Amino acid sequence: MTSSNDTETDNDRPPTPTEEDCCGNACNPCIFDVHKKLLKEWENKKLKKLKETPHKNLLHLTQYSKFIIRDIAESSEDSIFISLHCVSESKDSVLFLNPGQHVILKLSSASKPYTPIAWTQKSLKLLIKLYPSGKASDCIRQLKKDDQVFVRGPYGDFEYQPNSYKNIIMLSIGSGIAAIYPIAVSIVENELEDTKVNMISGFHSFSHVPLKNELRRLSDYWNFECTLCLCHKSTANITGVNVVNSRINKDLIDKIFSTYTPESSLVLICGTPEFNENLERIVKEKEFPHCHVFR
Repeated sequence: MTSSNDTETDNDRPPTPTEEDCCGNACNPCIFDVHKKLLKEWENKKLKKLKETPHKNLLHLTQYSKFIIRDIAESSEDSIFISLHCVSESKDSVLFLNPGQHVILKLSSASKPYTPIAWTQKSLKLLIKLYPSGKASDCIRQLKKDDQVFVRGPYGDFEYQPNSYKNIIMLSIGSGIAAIYPIAVSIVENELEDTKVNMISGFHSFSHVPLKNELRRLSDYWNFECTLCLCHKSTANITGVNVVNSRINKDLIDKIFSTYTPESSLVLICGTPEFNENLERIVKEKEFPHCHVFR
């Protein structure tokens, strides 16, 4: 649910012109330049109004908030989506978190950190990898719609500033994609962003790849590129997404990084401790100074 102020502001959003609206005669000012200026003014107005509104965060760092499971859906062979809705009667509280931050999900007999891949003012969507054996995975398999769970957070110190880099290289394996995916979404869906995103994610096989539909949708944006690296050979594909039968190794990194300028690029890494350590070392050897590792 959105507040009346939010609805009013969203209704005022400058409509995006279509290609047909442009005459193609290089007129000054171009309709797209005018729209970009109006959109920037609208974003500033929206941000100012949000800061002036006395909203409180539904999430807390030191105590749990109650959520209800709205939906559970399969994402891949070994992962699921869980959609949560906050149980709160507070009208002046909404969910605040930055893309890439994580929360702690408390279950009946286990607690574990997960990174929300999407959220609204009252809800969270989590991508959760299920392991063959594990206390948290066993608890999650028993969950069903309308069950109660508890969440606290958000945690994580990464905060991206729009247009602060020319390129962002995202490197992940397995469930590490959950940390970088919402950051990619926030960038490509921002019409004021000129930053290009190159996402490279590794998985055991094509059936283990989550977010297939979401990655296909992101590939429609001019500033998004994605490569899926599979350990097991596959002929399957996703429209607009590169699929290669290779691990994320030094040779692949050498090839990718050779096309980027260190000072204008940000590198984001998320995976197992061993993956993080190896990739961080390679990035330092290549003298790319801007690097953040999600641990």
